[in-house]
Amino acid sequence: MGSDKYYRTQKISLIRQAMHLKKEYPESNPVVHYDELIWYGQIRPSPVSRYYKIKIYCKGYSRRPKVVLYGDTIEGIDKPDFPHHFEINKDKQEVVLCLHMPHEFNYNYWIADTIIPWTQEWLYYYEIWLATGEWCGGGHNCK
Repeated sequence: MGSDKYYRTQKISLIRQAMHLKKEYPESNPVVHYDELIWYGQIRPSPVSRYYKIKIYCKGYSRRPKVVLYGDTIEGIDKPDFPHHFEINKDKQEVVLCLHMPHEFNYNYWIADTIIPWTQEWLYYYEIWLATGEWCGGGHNCK
């Protein structure tokens, strides 16, 4: 990616974001329609972890990307202390993750180089939380 990996002076188009996501994650499925980008992929936090289904939704440039963990069964979804999330939909088995503060991301950054690694880090601490019951990932109250 070169020197503009994290910092650029202008917004990266959603089409370019989708192309870069597909390049970095060839098995994924990015879809762009007008001012919306939806990325469907599977990632894992470590080589010994299972894969997790992730959906990233971007609507224009006014809001930060919405990152959704989804799948057949999300372990711990029924626990009242489920960590760092904005929303939980138990019927759909979806959790909207809280990954960063609003000022830490803007569309001058590549989603593949920021949001995806932050999601992998969240999943790493999520697996620790599942094993120990303690959230070790830091952060703040996201609700």
